[in-house]
Amino acid sequence: MLSVKDTARSPTLTGKPRKFTITNTGTAPALAVIYAVATGSPALPTDTTTLSNCTTLAPGASCTITVTPGATPSSARGDRTPVPVTLSVGGSNTNLLSPTVQVVGYANVYQGGYVFAIDDTTPDTGSVGGKVASLDDAGGAPAPTKPWSTTNDVVASTSLTDGQANTAAILAQYTGSELPSNYAAGLCSTSSNGGVSGWYLPAICEMGHDEAAAGTGCGSAASPLVENMQSNLVADGTLTGLPPRYWSSTQSSMTNAWQQEFAIGLASGTQTPGAKAGDLTPVRCARALTY
Repeated sequence: MLSVKDTARSPTLTGKPRKFTITNTGTAPALAVIYAVATGSPALPTDTTTLSNCTTLAPGASCTITVTPGATPSSARGDRTPVPVTLSVGGSNTNLLSPTVQVVGYANVYQGGYVFAIDDTTPDTGSVGGKVASLDDAGGAPAPTKPWSTTNDVVASTSLTDGQANTAAILAQYTGSELPSNYAAGLCSTSSNGGVSGWYLPAICEMGHDEAAAGTGCGSAASPLVENMQSNLVADGTLTGLPPRYWSSTQSSMTNAWQQEFAIGLASGTQTPGAKAGDLTPVRCARALTY
């Protein structure tokens, strides 16, 4: 996967060129190695370019195909079933390889969720990193509402930006004494939304920013602390029909944890504390991209 190049939208969207390495593992030369978009595959975005130094490869030799993305993603924002571009790579006397290319920006779907954070600093021989929000609320339809916890315990889940660490702390506290289906972080930990695992309950600043100065420290719409769902999925209307509030994994006191109220089509939502064992809300999970 590659990131679009759109630094006007965000400095993280650098459009870093990425490359496939092709190696001749046989004992004879690979002749006339070329590549093309595979028959039946969608085309590359018009502003994505490719460059190859592949010709004839001696045994053990390698060549590269470099893909440089532009500002256009390879699928529409919000498209829940994107089809990646497939390349066909081979020589006149070799088997064919079929690497895939997907250029994404915010709100494109990848690895089971809507992309809301992108890390384009990963090595150029692999995919970008980042984070996605689940396509749907956890627990099926209609989505169940859950407490943050069933008891008021001090849990080491106070990170504003690391929902994975928060979720691990919550699970460590309640695994063995509570069924995962009974509390928000547990529900994320067992989710297979989008056909993948590895979901966690996002931290409050992964969900939005603190425009109303409620005290979360998540920054403002103009300068959020980190890339987040409100800024990159909700403000533009990609996520719609959302309920009033969602739990974050960030505890604010022994009895409360932060909740995010998304504002569809608006720059800013609201962040408020909720009673951990009393309030019931749906659960929207997040996961880190694997690359």
